Amino acid sequence: MMSELIDTLRQATASGVKRILRTSNEIHSLELAPNYPIARWRNDPEVDREESRFFKTLATKAPFWTDVFEEFKDEFDLSEIRHQGELVSGIGFALIIDGLPVSFNSETRWNCCYLSLEVVNISENQEIISETVEILHASCRNHVRQHTDWIKNRIRKEVANGEELWNKKEELFPNLEFCDDVYKQINCLDNAKPIFRQVIKKLFELEESSKSWVDGAFKLETLASKASVESESRLRQFEDDLSFICSDGQKRLFSLHVRMTPGAWRLHFCTELGPGKIIIGYIGSKIQ
Repeated sequence: MMSELIDTLRQATASGVKRILRTSNEIHSLELAPNYPIARWRNDPEVDREESRFFKTLATKAPFWTDVFEEFKDEFDLSEIRHQGELVSGIGFALIIDGLPVSFNSETRWNCCYLSLEVVNISENQEIISETVEILHASCRNHVRQHTDWIKNRIRKEVANGEELWNKKEELFPNLEFCDDVYKQINCLDNAKPIFRQVIKKLFELEESSKSWVDGAFKLETLASKASVESESRLRQFEDDLSFICSDGQKRLFSLHVRMTPGAWRLHFCTELGPGKIIIGYIGSKIQ
């Protein structure tokens, strides 16, 4: 089982994935067999030394995902993430950072290159909000090969921080326009903050939908993520806060928005300019 995981990780790094494996702080106590945890596997003289060194190199290059999530948990209104009814916090962290989760191929349900997740959040009104999302996944070399295009695309979209994202916005998002205030909202972000990957992901989703929008009214269902409009009560209460000055000098209402899934942030956009152009008005925590 451990050898197959190592093969999967080697295929991923050979495909261009960074040589960083974010694991739980309990990784070394995880049992591969009864009374045989990973800590014993690493010191087992019968284990291939190259495999042991490779795993150690990847697993010690970054903080545990549990520690990273604890540091930034306030940015995520996440309650829980489940796969087939089981809590999968590690895979949930991969969803947050738009990463590739890798699992042991220990059961049939993990022998899949995509996983369906149930993301459950608690709203401000204490209502339970459940959303089903799909995430890439790998538990063998072949799964990684099937994600080659995604990996290449992910590398192409890599930016270090909000400053670089803003400076490259015309190159990365030719079909999006940005209100000037968005610069201040994203300037403090960088790859050390998990919410930054969510922001980038949503912007590319909007870019793809805008690029394919050639006539008629914008169809929300073309977006990869669920988009919503503000309720009438929120529009009455926050109309001024939801209105932003655009690059043409006009002040527009930005009722349309997508959630960072999972996340406590929102991205507000406007489609008033017509086919092929979407305006980004606000990126940040929920306006209230």
